[in-house]
Amino acid sequence: MPDPSTLTATLLFDARAVLGEGPVWDHDKATLYWVDIEDCTLHRHNPKDGKNNTWAFDGMIGTVIPASDGSLLLAHESGLIRFDPATGRSENLNLLFNTDPQLRFNDGKCDPSGYIWIGTMDKELAPHAGKLYRIDPHLRVTAIIHGTTVSNGMAWSPDHRYFYYTDTPTYEVWRFKYDPVTAGISHRKTVITIPEAYGGPDGMTIDNEGMLWIAHWGGGCVRRWDPDKGEVLQTIRVEAPNVTSCSFGGRELDILYITTARSGLNRAALTRFPHSGGLFSCRPGVKGSPARFFDINA
Repeated sequence: MPDPSTLTATLLFDARAVLGEGPVWDHDKATLYWVDIEDCTLHRHNPKDGKNNTWAFDGMIGTVIPASDGSLLLAHESGLIRFDPATGRSENLNLLFNTDPQLRFNDGKCDPSGYIWIGTMDKELAPHAGKLYRIDPHLRVTAIIHGTTVSNGMAWSPDHRYFYYTDTPTYEVWRFKYDPVTAGISHRKTVITIPEAYGGPDGMTIDNEGMLWIAHWGGGCVRRWDPDKGEVLQTIRVEAPNVTSCSFGGRELDILYITTARSGLNRAALTRFPHSGGLFSCRPGVKGSPARFFDINA
């Protein structure tokens, strides 16, 4: 009999993304947004009709964050921009202005208190060149963690007591105490240490039971981890070695959407895994929480 703790994801859209990343469910419009960082594109997937839309930009887009007015905040490599998918118009917000061609943004989310968190990294993976920034509702920017290398997965516990974070090359997941009033973090603790054979910890999300779902770059899967015990509870196999991120969506928030990448794969690997770079999904039997939208008019 098949192992109930191991599932297999289904291909939704054969996007052939170079570096698919950052899926986020827009519960107002019942659509999924995600980015292809290295192809400088934003994607939108409508599960109702299977339609996919794509917008191209003049620089890498590290993440997409829905805003309360229906627009999107995009972490363009030059800085944060506001994009209206209805009109295709972009506006530079003059935030996180970046003039270093070696740096780009990578992964970001809006926290339960309405603050944006976005990390930076060196395009050639130079060690400790990045930072994790926080932007408050009044658009004030603060560098919270310094010296990161590949700033990645972020998640907040359902009770808003903890913030989880990953710097991929450490092969660790850190837990901080989180203050929902000030959005401050403190008391860092390593709660998960990942064997290198599992693949690097990339993007992640959390379910309503407080368990972490971590995409494993080079591991061909998403694993469900118990952050209190540091143990794997469930595995979702993905027909792509480089699994980059995951997020709960669907009207019941019971679908795990999974992004993947072709970047870093040679011809033999792409022949074996032709759907690398695709958008996948799976129903793992648990649900997530709605993504917090940034209040652009605060």
